[in-house]
Amino acid sequence: MDEQGNADDDVDGQRTRRHEAELPLDHHPHIATFPLRTAGATIDEIVSEQNGYQSYGEKMSEDGVSCVWAPFTSHIDYEVARWAKLRGQGSTAFSDLLNIDGVCERLGLSYRNSRELNHIIDSKIPARRPRFRRQEILVAGEAFDVYFRDILQCVKALFGDPELAPHLVFAPERHYSNEDKTQRIYHDMYTGNWWWHTQKRLENEKPGATIIPILLSSDKTQVTMFRNKSAYPIYMTIGNLPKEIRRQPSRNAQILVGYLPTTKLEHITNKAARRRCLANLFHACVRHIVEPLIVPGKDGMSIASGDGVLRRGHPLLACYIGDYPEQLLVTGMKTGECPKCDIPSTELGSKDLPFEMRDLDQILHALALVDEDPTQFTKACRDAGIKPLYHPFWEGLPHCNIYNAITPDVLHQIYQGLVKHLISWIKSAYGEAEIDARCKRLPPNHNIRLFMKGISVLSRVSGTEHQQICRFLLGLIIDIRLPDGASPVRLIRAVRGLLDFLYLAQYPCHSDLTLELLSGALNRFHDNKSIFVDLGIRSSFNLPKLHSFRHYVTMIRMFGTTDNYNTEYTERLHIDLAKDAYRATNHKDEYMQMTLWLERREKMLWHDKFIQWRLHNGAAPAHVPQSRHPLPHSDLVYLRQSKLTKDPSVKRVTFASLAEQYGAVHFQAAMARFVVQVTQPDLTARQSEEAACHVNLPFQSVAVFHKVRYSTVGDDGMLNNVTVDAIHARPARRDCHNRKVPARFDTALVNLGNGGKMGVEGYRVAQVHVVFSLSANVKRALFGNVNVPDHLAYVEWFTPFTAPDINHGMYKVSRALYDGDRQSSIVPIRNVRRSIHLIPKFGTVAPREWTTSNVLDRCSTFFVNNFTDRDAYVTVF
Repeated sequence: MDEQGNADDDVDGQRTRRHEAELPLDHHPHIATFPLRTAGATIDEIVSEQNGYQSYGEKMSEDGVSCVWAPFTSHIDYEVARWAKLRGQGSTAFSDLLNIDGVCERLGLSYRNSRELNHIIDSKIPARRPRFRRQEILVAGEAFDVYFRDILQCVKALFGDPELAPHLVFAPERHYSNEDKTQRIYHDMYTGNWWWHTQKRLENEKPGATIIPILLSSDKTQVTMFRNKSAYPIYMTIGNLPKEIRRQPSRNAQILVGYLPTTKLEHITNKAARRRCLANLFHACVRHIVEPLIVPGKDGMSIASGDGVLRRGHPLLACYIGDYPEQLLVTGMKTGECPKCDIPSTELGSKDLPFEMRDLDQILHALALVDEDPTQFTKACRDAGIKPLYHPFWEGLPHCNIYNAITPDVLHQIYQGLVKHLISWIKSAYGEAEIDARCKRLPPNHNIRLFMKGISVLSRVSGTEHQQICRFLLGLIIDIRLPDGASPVRLIRAVRGLLDFLYLAQYPCHSDLTLELLSGALNRFHDNKSIFVDLGIRSSFNLPKLHSFRHYVTMIRMFGTTDNYNTEYTERLHIDLAKDAYRATNHKDEYMQMTLWLERREKMLWHDKFIQWRLHNGAAPAHVPQSRHPLPHSDLVYLRQSKLTKDPSVKRVTFASLAEQYGAVHFQAAMARFVVQVTQPDLTARQSEEAACHVNLPFQSVAVFHKVRYSTVGDDGMLNNVTVDAIHARPARRDCHNRKVPARFDTALVNLGNGGKMGVEGYRVAQVHVVFSLSANVKRALFGNVNVPDHLAYVEWFTPFTAPDINHGMYKVSRALYDGDRQSSIVPIRNVRRSIHLIPKFGTVAPREWTTSNVLDRCSTFFVNNFTDRDAYVTVF
């Protein structure tokens, strides 16, 4: 009994610590501005009379054309051009369309084919962003082409975009969760330590600086399915923009600054020499791109934001975003080493072995010997722990420590790294057959992908698929037996620790306390990972990606949360700026065509914004003062609102049909109890039951809805149209091919009236069988003048939450019964907070008669899955 009591106390303690850590994130932060007012200051209060649109309009008016659609002649003329360049199927198809007799004449177009349209765009629409140039780079006596833009002009284009002007941040801040300002909060880049410390150094050297943090990212990508054709784009954005802006492709806050050579140098037969030449080629190309940053980084440059205000900007390389091979290439480290610190490659799996960040001064001293004796240069580089690189691109960049600039990579380090390994280890421990059998028998949920063939058959698993598997992985293994009767406790704790780390690492806002939770989750994995060695699955854990987790807390404190520098954004940019661009070419001398296609596309995107500004009578974007700070963590616990269709799925469903098709056996009794609860709320439970026996329902059917959608509510109170969750409650049916589709009645988390944003207190799990509405006449007859919600739900309850399990941390629930019948109620839809996924308690072997459509009825006990999405993780703990 004492051991069980201690276990319960430990669980309660963990829940209390987590609640105390996350609760402050639900409030506005206490802000400490940078102490020197010169930071981010304007130049002598000079404000240009023109914003970006006005100066652009002056260039447009040089031709003397005053039409709002200029250089096009009409609205239709412009819209067709816009469609052709932003949505069209290709230049040949567009020309063929215009060649149809009468099309150009009837539409009144000023161009008759793609060539004429391109001429208008090239000659009459000013370029807002710099053009691409081709440059030959000589490495080892061989010339390679690199296509690039003037990175300084790219910085000015982003900084001076009037659409982005209201969102720019010009000085660092420190955010705190308490009035005493002892607990830091980190979210956007300007709340991290790097910007604060760098600003302090700059103010000591040259007061009045506005730091422009440069974030570079690069990654090779395949642009064809079968021909093995690749591109090597390098992207740039600035940290003055909030992360919510930078991660939206539609905001165009990321700029493609170059295409690097993709050669493999296969003619060099010596592998070591080939790797050395490839590394030097990469650094030579990137050095050519970033070299213009050196002088303004030191001395500053005059730069105007989109509202016309001038500042002295210092563009400084802050972050380099890439996967592990890219990180090694950038830093000059060897495979198997950490690109950030000096930990031995044989100790990468260590939990707490001390390490030091790499000594930049020693490395720069070694690299400075490149023109001296080659033997001495090679020895100095080896002693410094770096490959012998010829002038790496970061060598002369001011205020840049490339080893600090390497950022965490959630996609490749966690999902495509440790999660990939973990799934493989679990399949080895338990066997693929049983894991697959359980995957096929999970109940459906909006946020759960059902792998109906199991997960062992997957090949070349993507990061998205690993993310989807993580959402139910822990629930699959809770009660499977290990070989030879080994205890599964350590394995379950290891999986839970890694999943906790995964979800905590992706929080959009962190405090000092939640960072302690992040470290604690990693320690739990390390403390229990030896189970995989005992089972003979692993011999060691010397994995660079596992060691990288030890840097996450430091990097979040330095540059803000991981969604500031996620490689997923780079992967998304490949579609628009590499793959689509390649498809628009004839695949011959493709880079010239790709860069020209991108320039024209960017011109049309900017021109479209300019026309919208013109149509609104030239209203300049309103400047949002820097003191206005929305909740930085608005998507940690995002407010959501239910949304149903205007018309019901079925207008009239009788009580008999509700019982037979929807499983609402006790609908009338539940409805009678609901009427009493609303009209006579002061009655005791016994009195309510007696009063319900005398309620006569003046209707025999209800209008039924088969789906409830949930959308997020923004900080401005506006409803987002994106569906983040949904609850289905529909009977069996036949599809268009006359195949039977089983009934689906989802489970949900219901607010009992006192539920909060975080934690399960005040909530209970229920299965939704019917979502319905009552007519105005029926509501008047039953409730009189009492206000009753328009939409209600008939639900069947599960047992209340108790303490979660000490090892896997999940809550166990089962059907709530009364005299052998399932307990049911009518609840307002507004009390149904979200869907909730239940994982069946399979036992040692999953029953083969269970299926995804009947498991909720056949299984008696379930575990509440809190890994379906971040909102569930924050709520159900």
